[in-house]
Amino acid sequence: MSKLTRRQSLMAMGAGMATLSRGTAARDDVLRAATAFDESNVHWNTLEGADHVWYHILNVDRDRKVVDILFKFAANEKVFLHRHHADYSTFIIQGELRLYDDQGELTEIRPTASFVQKDAGGAPHTEGGGDEDCIAWFSNVGTDGVIYEILGPNGETAGTLGFADFEALWNALPQPVQPTLTT
Repeated sequence: MSKLTRRQSLMAMGAGMATLSRGTAARDDVLRAATAFDESNVHWNTLEGADHVWYHILNVDRDRKVVDILFKFAANEKVFLHRHHADYSTFIIQGELRLYDDQGELTEIRPTASFVQKDAGGAPHTEGGGDEDCIAWFSNVGTDGVIYEILGPNGETAGTLGFADFEALWNALPQPVQPTLTT
């Protein structure tokens, strides 16, 4: 038998009480609220022309060639067609990330808590949130050049976002929330 953490126990108790008092739908609401990602310290930014997606740069490390970003994808929407030019990892924090091929066909669903590592390259695709906004951590590694190639309707390069672009955006933003150390 596995042990529950204090948080899991409290969530289960709250869900149980809600179920008893108001039924299964209430339990689902309690569980959703108890496990929701707290965005109160996240400063979401936008890029002109990039509809349905917001970003929050967590770190840019020139020496290690790493760019860590939170992306928020709007529910039931898609971002621009693009290709990855850096190896990357993703971790889905909230919702689900839906990936679509260049014809708009759904090819993959990454649910909350899924982790994926991919090599640079791959087929052009779009992505977006599922039935709720999706928040995903992307760690782009191994290049100080182009990270994302934005493609036009005929597959032509419409623009790029590279290491230098993210570094400039990072330097222009307020510093992210840092832990408070006590001694």
